[in-house]
Amino acid sequence: MLQDKIRVKVFQMQSSDTPEENLEWILEGIRNTGKDQDVCVFPEYSMLHPDYSRTDRYISCAEKTGGNFISSISAQCRESGVGAIVNFIEKTYGKPYNTSLSINSMGIINGRYSKAHLFDAGKYAESSIHSQGNAIPEPFGVSGIDSGIEICYDIRFPELSRIYAMRGARIIYIQAGFYAGNMKYETWKTLLTARAMENGVFIAASAQCGEEFVGHSMIIGPDGRIISEAGNEPCSISAELDMNDVEEYRNNIRVLDHRRLDLYDVSGI
Repeated sequence: MLQDKIRVKVFQMQSSDTPEENLEWILEGIRNTGKDQDVCVFPEYSMLHPDYSRTDRYISCAEKTGGNFISSISAQCRESGVGAIVNFIEKTYGKPYNTSLSINSMGIINGRYSKAHLFDAGKYAESSIHSQGNAIPEPFGVSGIDSGIEICYDIRFPELSRIYAMRGARIIYIQAGFYAGNMKYETWKTLLTARAMENGVFIAASAQCGEEFVGHSMIIGPDGRIISEAGNEPCSISAELDMNDVEEYRNNIRVLDHRRLDLYDVSGI
């Protein structure tokens, strides 16, 4: 049975270059949340701040899902009775994946996504430290709500959000380390809002903050309304999301039904 509401808490953090410090920040956030929320969302690079001048050290911090980082978060989710969406450096035979996991309130991994679009732009070369993911997962349940995950640069590629929506997602969780720069806040806000409105989904976007990053984590309704927005400091924002808003918007603005499949089909279905 589809659930109607979910309570989402989006964390904004400034990750250090020490995984143990970042892990403790995440665990403390989950502990302080408890059962008054359904899911906690943490940003990209929440395991470790990326340092492109020390690629060997960054890659050496990669872990499997059974490693200390994810195991500790799973245990805290189980103890606190709250789910979490987290990002970590997933160890593989080659360069690690930039991977996000959904962990439910019983501490069980019930969704995963490895970043498909790596940010090789300007002075950044994410492909120097990560392998690209090669799959779009089916939506997974977060407290009974079909959901999808995207990671930062993914939001510049609208096909991914559309595929999630066509496969039944009503919320898309965005985890980002969106680098600061000219017009980057405007870019971040515009892309998030567009992904919400063009698919009729809620967006819950968790971001890194500080001088290097844009910050401004957001929770956005399917009509593009910004429900809550952070500044550029470590904090959390939260909201209760009513899935009836998704149905109302999609019934009024029938963007998914009015696609011209006789002319194009980029839904990936």
